[in-house]
Amino acid sequence: MAGKLSEPKVITDLNQKVVCLLPIGFYFNDERWEMIWDRYEKKGDTLSMADLKALFPDEETVQKPAEDSGETFNHKKQP
Repeated sequence: MAGKLSEPKVITDLNQKVVCLLPIGFYFNDERWEMIWDRYEKKGDTLSMADLKALFPDEETVQKPAEDSGETFNHKKQP
């Protein structure tokens, strides 16, 4: 189950309440899984990006998330 995420991952609890949303490129493993659940149980609510930044200070995907400019990739567009 360890590796970098190739798409965003929504983690939910047994009641389908969102625990957190992990971005593309986030390195995910069992240790990080436990850290997320420990923080969620202590907080008692969905983890925000600020929570993820505090949990994973060396994870670039949460420290400097990509901004959505609204632009889409068009492979047919000529320069």
